[in-house]
Amino acid sequence: MNNFILASKNRQDSLGFLRKSVPPSDSVYRVLFEMKIPSEYSLQKQRPFIDINYLNNYKKSSNEDNDLYSILFFIGSIFRINTVVFDINNDCWIIQLTLYDEGINQDFSQVFTFLNDTKRSNTENAIALANLLRQISPNSAEQFYKHLLKKNSESLSKLECYRGLGLCSYSKDDSEQALEYFEKALNLKPNDKLIKSSLHNSIGLVYAQQDQIDEALIHFNRALENTSLPLHIACVHHNLALIYSQQGKYEEELEHYQEALKYRTRQLPAHHLQLASLHNNIGIAYSDMHEYDRALTNLRQALDMRLKLLSDTHIDVARSYANIGTVYAKTQEYRMALEYFNKAYLLFEKQEQIPQQDIEQLNRNIKIVNDKLR
Repeated sequence: MNNFILASKNRQDSLGFLRKSVPPSDSVYRVLFEMKIPSEYSLQKQRPFIDINYLNNYKKSSNEDNDLYSILFFIGSIFRINTVVFDINNDCWIIQLTLYDEGINQDFSQVFTFLNDTKRSNTENAIALANLLRQISPNSAEQFYKHLLKKNSESLSKLECYRGLGLCSYSKDDSEQALEYFEKALNLKPNDKLIKSSLHNSIGLVYAQQDQIDEALIHFNRALENTSLPLHIACVHHNLALIYSQQGKYEEELEHYQEALKYRTRQLPAHHLQLASLHNNIGIAYSDMHEYDRALTNLRQALDMRLKLLSDTHIDVARSYANIGTVYAKTQEYRMALEYFNKAYLLFEKQEQIPQQDIEQLNRNIKIVNDKLR
């Protein structure tokens, strides 16, 4: 769970993001929070918010998504609700809030006392901030982690920083640098088995990216040995399945996808996108093994979940249609195949960014099916 709330100083950018990210729906409402910071906070040394631009020297040209965020509020920040109104022009609800000040508002003194008694150390908060920043701007997070490394000698803090640096490098496809950081973290010999498992899993991903399959398998198996957390076990099984898929070992691939499904089914709601993705991958594995009935069963389960959880025009819905069409083509049911291919094609064309690779593959499949029907 993140320990910060991200906010923007630019109202129009926030409204644009809201309109783009939340399509109109009868069951989902657009909400914009307007947070007012009282002027008294400018005189205080300790504040429950931080200006990211000031702290991390943001460069607006480095990443188009970075401009949206400029302020972080700590998750324990308390706001007073001023008004709740519906903005007809922007088709969204506006909730106006004011940040409460501990010194001025004595009625909240007990709440603030509780928060202060249970707060984490400055180092832990700094690492949590770096971890959140990594999701927005890996380059800025990288600088922050390096700064924290210079300031801290504690093994656990250094381990978390090396791990964070490794994830930053991995996200930038710098596998050699990522591997170096992950191994530095592992060399600090973490006592927490879950941390050790996470590091082995990350190292396995790097080796898989480098096509060093044997090394990847070694670390994925070590990751399994060091964790009992169901969702983490599922994650490692998923990664093992991807390895075996690349090798064309479909039985092993299927086995690990089914293990991942078993653990995730116990922990997640009956309808969840991770379960949909697993059913989709299991269906493809069955198709590769020529077990087409089982393939269709799983692919339809994936499609049903995606239709319940996503918009009808979502790209993953299109891919589900395409995958079902592929199975029908393999079973020589060409009219059914063409029906699903056409559904997929219509949805792919509706995407803001046309997925060229998907479209090219789909065009090839449609041509093959049309040739068979002539």
